[in-house]
Amino acid sequence: MLQMEKKSRRLNPVIEDRQAQFDLESEKLTAVRKRRIEIVAAMRAKQNEYMSGVTRLNDERGTANRLMLEALETGLDSVKNHWMKLYQGVIEIEAHEKAQLELMSKAHRELEAIKTLQAKYQVEITKEEARREQKTLDEHSIGKFVRQS
Repeated sequence: MLQMEKKSRRLNPVIEDRQAQFDLESEKLTAVRKRRIEIVAAMRAKQNEYMSGVTRLNDERGTANRLMLEALETGLDSVKNHWMKLYQGVIEIEAHEKAQLELMSKAHRELEAIKTLQAKYQVEITKEEARREQKTLDEHSIGKFVRQS
């Protein structure tokens, strides 16, 4: 029984370490997801900017003057290029998020494995305590029976 209790106690620092690792991976995942949300919001803003620029460019094409046509096209190309860079950033962030999810999942599995092992030890300790208690009760009953005879 003492051996099982020792094993169980030795697992506590391991569980704390695994929990800290899981929490760290979870925080990293939260930061990655926050960054992805920021980039997607910037993409939406650039998309809206592009759409309003296209409308303005089409209006310019409808006029006879067309003095701003080249400048508007250049501006739209710039907005489109920036949007594309943001899109590539989202792809990279999503890959990083997937990798981080795998790390977090691994940390969680390791934590649960150690907790399961500790639970198994606790079951063994409980069984041993029950066995010893029953043995003590049996000895007490036998002693009482012998004294009565």
